[in-house]
Amino acid sequence: MDRQSNSFTWHPGIVGPDQEVSALITLVQSFGDTGLVQARVRDAIFSQLPHHELGEFDIDLLLDHRDSRQPIIFDTDHFEGYKPPRLVLHEVTDQFGQAFLVLDGPEPALGWESLVSSLTSLVDSLKIRLTVITDSIPIPTPHTRPAMVTRWASRPELILGTTSPFGRIQVPASFPVVLGQRLGETHHAVIGLASHVPHYLADLDYPESARALVEALRGATGLALPIDSLAVAANTVRAEIDTQVNNSEELKAMLRALEEQYDSRIAQRELGTTQVAVPNAEDIGAEVEDFLRSIDDSPNDASDADAQGSAPRRSSDENTDDAKPDYRPRRGGDTDD
Repeated sequence: MDRQSNSFTWHPGIVGPDQEVSALITLVQSFGDTGLVQARVRDAIFSQLPHHELGEFDIDLLLDHRDSRQPIIFDTDHFEGYKPPRLVLHEVTDQFGQAFLVLDGPEPALGWESLVSSLTSLVDSLKIRLTVITDSIPIPTPHTRPAMVTRWASRPELILGTTSPFGRIQVPASFPVVLGQRLGETHHAVIGLASHVPHYLADLDYPESARALVEALRGATGLALPIDSLAVAANTVRAEIDTQVNNSEELKAMLRALEEQYDSRIAQRELGTTQVAVPNAEDIGAEVEDFLRSIDDSPNDASDADAQGSAPRRSSDENTDDAKPDYRPRRGGDTDD
């Protein structure tokens, strides 16, 4: 494989993964990281599993820096601390020693089709058999019910046994879903996983949805991914949210209404008649502001709780039976003719 493929460049001394890999997981944020779900999943994977960088895409060709400005520090008489955003390909080893790839970074603003072409070339050259697109979406659902994950795929048989709560709807395109569509059009296996986040918590740290996403990733890929820390964090944040709700009659009334709607949808789904109405941006903003206002008015010191990890954080912004491929990419200097 060439050292450079369109905008992708391998790091020095690397010509591919150390081991055979069959799955690529994308953690490319679209719109914003609702509920900090992808950030939580990224932390769980990179903090608990062996991994290293393989290469990265030229972010200057893909990002409008004026629309996604990184922070920089002014200290007395100079600037420092600027760290450019990066779109990086990692090789990760799961808890059973299986290798897989993770694409991590911001959603590109420019060059979508050229990036799709570059990623398709990587998928083909590395013989990736399954690409998993991850996302999180705000849904009018109560935090007192299990977090759900909507699944979609390039072929229906990849998600047999699952039913989407949505009918046919038009939504704004994002790069990850465009990548999934384009890979599907060229007969690649793609599964999409969108974890639901209660819309009134969309701007907060909600690890329960991250836990649900990792559980869905485990089921879709067969990879042994860490989940225990997410379950612990989910319980901690759930307790904090419950405390805030119990201190507000208004929030308790809102929660009861959402629970009734959720239970009704589940009953309808069992009859095969449900469709979910996705809240618009104005509705979500109003719910979030109401909830955040209630937290700000709480007698508890939210900043101290957050420092101790007990409060929600604000958001910063195919399995097949085929034989495994014979391709075994190696580090530079270790090649076969």
